[in-house]
Amino acid sequence: KSLPLHCVVESVHSLHASLTIDTRQPWKRRPNIETDSYVIIAAATPWSEIVQTALQRLGYSQEVANTARGSLIIKHWKPIPLEQISDNPAVPVSDIVGELTSVITLRIVILRPKTSPFGEIKDKLLKLLVLQSHAVLRSTGCPLDE
Repeated sequence: KSLPLHCVVESVHSLHASLTIDTRQPWKRRPNIETDSYVIIAAATPWSEIVQTALQRLGYSQEVANTARGSLIIKHWKPIPLEQISDNPAVPVSDIVGELTSVITLRIVILRPKTSPFGEIKDKLLKLLVLQSHAVLRSTGCPLDE
C-alpha cells in the first residue's frame, strides 16, 4: 500500500534561516520554493526515513537529503518538526499520516549555500548563452531538443 503526500521543498542559505521563518508574517523574506508536488510513499516506510524517501522520489541527491529538515503542516497550523511527532523512528508512515494525507503537507527545507557574486554572474551568463544558442540553432533549422 502507498500514500500520496503533498511535499513542498524550500531552499535556504543557512539552517538558522529555516528556523526563523514565520509563515504568519508574509512580508518577511521567504525561502525559495523549489518543488511543490505530490510524492507516493510506501505505507511501510519508517517515519525516520520520510524526508530522504520523499526527496529521492523528487529527484534530489543523497547529499541534499542528508542535510534536509522536515516538518508537517496541517492545514494552516504552524509547522511541526518531524522529530517532535514520534519517539519511535521505526513506526510506519501510514500509522502517523494514514488518514490525514488530504490535509497535511510535508515541508522539507534543504540547504543551498549562497553563491558568490561571481558565481551568480557566471550562472546568468550561462543561461543567456543557452537561450541565445537555442534561438540561433532554431533559426538554422536545428533545435537543441532534436
